Amino acid sequence: MNPAVLTSTFEPNELAFLKRLFDGLCAERGLTGGSLAANDLAARIIQLYQQGVRDEKDLQIQLDCGALRN
Repeated sequence: MNPAVLTSTFEPNELAFLKRLFDGLCAERGLTGGSLAANDLAARIIQLYQQGVRDEKDLQIQLDCGALRN
């Protein structure tokens, strides 16, 4: 994981939200935990969240756009 992503702390409710989003997207995309693709997804979720994208639908849109480019 990119160390630059780990520059701020998260509240428990934020972690729960991010985990739920990550787990849902992994299931949707058929990703297994610990895979390179899952790690990349986790890093991208955190990066977007730290950039201020806090709405679940907005996060999914941004992540879907990124998936289309890859």
